[in-house]
Amino acid sequence: MNLGIDGHVAIVTGGANGIGASICAELANEGCRVVVWDLDLDAARATADELVSRGHEAVAMKVDVTQRDSVRLATQQVVDQFGHLEILVNNAGFTADAPFLEMTDAQWNSILSVCLTSVFLCCQLVVPHMVKRSYGRIVNIASRAHLGGEPMKANYCAAKGGVVSLTKALSLELAVHAITVNAVAPGFTLTERLQNAANFADIEQRALAVRPIRRHGLPVDQAHAVAFLAAQTSGYITGDVLYVTGGRFG
Repeated sequence: MNLGIDGHVAIVTGGANGIGASICAELANEGCRVVVWDLDLDAARATADELVSRGHEAVAMKVDVTQRDSVRLATQQVVDQFGHLEILVNNAGFTADAPFLEMTDAQWNSILSVCLTSVFLCCQLVVPHMVKRSYGRIVNIASRAHLGGEPMKANYCAAKGGVVSLTKALSLELAVHAITVNAVAPGFTLTERLQNAANFADIEQRALAVRPIRRHGLPVDQAHAVAFLAAQTSGYITGDVLYVTGGRFG
């Protein structure tokens, strides 16, 4: 299927590793010129270099998506280099788990900052360039966790619930500019970070017990969903959440 995004410029936040790197690869395969935003510049360069070695166009930029000035500068660099941008994937995120009664202000604020505030900042600074072209695709990475919750993740669940609500609000405001705003909500996805978690075995067992599709979700499963929503051909879909969870919702 031709997604109609060949030559489009796509920014992927947190694009150096895991789901983000898989999204970068999928969009590159569809002909996008990929901009890998990440706080870890070396890892971002490795991801971009891998894409270039396969004949794609990709660049890496060190960006702190929690800081307005950093996002503003990087956005302008993208526009200066490519002249336009069509796709923004807000993927940056991490976890800082703790029992709710023991969760510190730092653990709460850091997750809200990276997983939610960054989406606000990136959208606010990128969208004006989409408005000028009367076209854009924004895909925000949420999580199944906002539906049924997860133990030890009150901060993460709250942030991802906010991402879903922000997605729906922005979709109403930006539709007049032919900019769609959707979210992908992953379930259990087998990334290197997850596999290295101290409680991985417990997480895996709990997920397998309640997921109708018995195999593990992979980063490429999320990337396929993002590419679908980033497509020019998906222009009549906005304000929606695509759950890529193997059938698990609660």
